[in-house]
Amino acid sequence: MKKTKKLLACLIAAATMFTMGSTAFAADTTPTDQETVTVKKVYMLTNEGTTSPAETFTLEQVGKGSVSDSEATTAPDLGTITGAKFAKGAATVDGTTGNITVALPAYDNVGIYEYTLREVAGTKAGVNYYGNDIKLKVTVVNGTNGKLRIAAVHTESTGKKSDSFVNTYSAGTLDISKTVEGNLGDKDKYFEFKVTLRGVEGKTYEESYAVTGGSEGASNPTSIKIGEETTFKLKHGDTISIKNLPYGVSYTVTETAAAGYTTTRNGDDSTVNAADQKVEFTNTRTGDVDTGVNLTTLPYILVFAGVIVIAGAAFITRRRKFED
Repeated sequence: MKKTKKLLACLIAAATMFTMGSTAFAADTTPTDQETVTVKKVYMLTNEGTTSPAETFTLEQVGKGSVSDSEATTAPDLGTITGAKFAKGAATVDGTTGNITVALPAYDNVGIYEYTLREVAGTKAGVNYYGNDIKLKVTVVNGTNGKLRIAAVHTESTGKKSDSFVNTYSAGTLDISKTVEGNLGDKDKYFEFKVTLRGVEGKTYEESYAVTGGSEGASNPTSIKIGEETTFKLKHGDTISIKNLPYGVSYTVTETAAAGYTTTRNGDDSTVNAADQKVEFTNTRTGDVDTGVNLTTLPYILVFAGVIVIAGAAFITRRRKFED
């Protein structure tokens, strides 16, 4: 009897604890009113070692909102949208996160309100802007102390709920190199190159792009601007690298003809679309070396000399036999 009473007491205690826990859980999950909704922007590098430009990513409301399950016939417009600011060089290959904040309006009626958002496309070269529509759904319900706004964000194309959207910065390096070959190739001679970069209309670019490498004696420029022809000098074994060129930049590289040299080229004029792109020039110069002997007739001379030696030996042998 005592054991039964103890077991009953334990069950009652357990039930009481479960009920209290359930009440606490229910209290913890009670929605709170949202004055704003946050959309996360992830700024990411396509290639390691590049530097992203400063940028502010923001959104805009597209058209009017729609309303359902409500006595309301129209949806009030969204409030102020504050963009996510990123400083120059902020993006990483793993992604750096910033926040876009959307202020929600006040609603007179409960119901479901849906909005379409779209990223405002910027003009920074190399930056890929998010092109899909973003759906914002605000559910307005009655709360204890008034109406509660509950917001959810997802992409229009997939219907997947997400509050995080990616922008990438894509840039690469252009390497221009020189090799000299041939027995008369001067490996200390500087060869002249002219390089021109061209941008995409409507895009904005850095004031200039850094150039590294080459020989100190060439006094090459340390930067190059979009749209300006720039001259460089390279000798055997030299390579210059133009870094952080946004995808879409086109380039032409020409070498000034050098007397006595033939030129071969590996890598055509093209558009930057990869982490590393190369244009390689090989200049070759060969010639005959005067050693004092006409090498084209030497084999015949040697044969003729051999015949004379053999004939002389035969003559001497016959004469000795005749004398004996």
